[in-house]
Amino acid sequence: PVLSVAPGTNSKGGKTARSSLSSLMPAWLDGNMGRVSAMGMGDDTAQVTPKEFVTKMIEKSGVEVILGECTGVETDDDNQVTAVTYTDRETKDQCTLEADTVVVSAGPWSCIAEDWFDTVDLPMEGVKSTSIVWEKKDNVDATALFCGEDNRFGTHLEVYPRPDNSIYICGIGGSDYISTSELKAGAFREECNAKEDRVKAASDAFKQMSATYRDAELEKVQACMRPCPPDAKPYMGSIPGYKGAYINAGHNCWGIAWAPACGKAMSELIIDGESSIDLRPFDPARFTTKVSGRGRKRRGESVGEQW
Repeated sequence: PVLSVAPGTNSKGGKTARSSLSSLMPAWLDGNMGRVSAMGMGDDTAQVTPKEFVTKMIEKSGVEVILGECTGVETDDDNQVTAVTYTDRETKDQCTLEADTVVVSAGPWSCIAEDWFDTVDLPMEGVKSTSIVWEKKDNVDATALFCGEDNRFGTHLEVYPRPDNSIYICGIGGSDYISTSELKAGAFREECNAKEDRVKAASDAFKQMSATYRDAELEKVQACMRPCPPDAKPYMGSIPGYKGAYINAGHNCWGIAWAPACGKAMSELIIDGESSIDLRPFDPARFTTKVSGRGRKRRGESVGEQW
């Protein structure tokens, strides 16, 4: 189930909701709140835990995962992709992985691909947002909350109980905005820390709504980097002027939810030559202003005549 919860200074809203929405109200929502209303009854809503989802997808696919920093894409004289170059995460060795098809899907840091392919501009803003995870408790009801603006704490909490009985909370406010140039330089790629003042704000705001958690401890504090192109639409499609080069990135906070559909659309494009979904609104070249002819690039640097 999913509830909309307005902030409040007393328990009146909760008592009213327990009378009218008794089957949806979680036991842990037992503090101060305003009006509560139903957004989803449970049979028409769902959620996934990102790490578990990605891990299971990898296991199911049987693919080999190589961890490292991509440093460029190599092409031949016809601009056909031939390889990816990268720095191995453990050994720091410079490596080359042969490939005839490359999909750039690196979240906000995907904008570095505009240095590898000279036919696209990929403006991107990273939104660095803090989130928290409460410690596990017994039998945590799986009711998600979308909370109204709480001016006392500068929050608009989104509360997601997880199958392991922890509770994940985002919508904490106070996000930082990271520019394209900073992202291309690798800002926060290896370490993305939470903001302590926002952790406190979120904790205090949630404890207002939940007396159950007023003495609880946080299991994790963290931050994520949401990828946001200027028009709030992702980049999905082929890189113009290149063969075997694609991008699928910039889905803001919807990346996990949209991943299966976007993955299918991109696989159709790569394998069949066209997608069953109209990808034109997500054209990777829609912000491109530079005029560039064909040419070879290796590791982001020109290595052949442009024509």
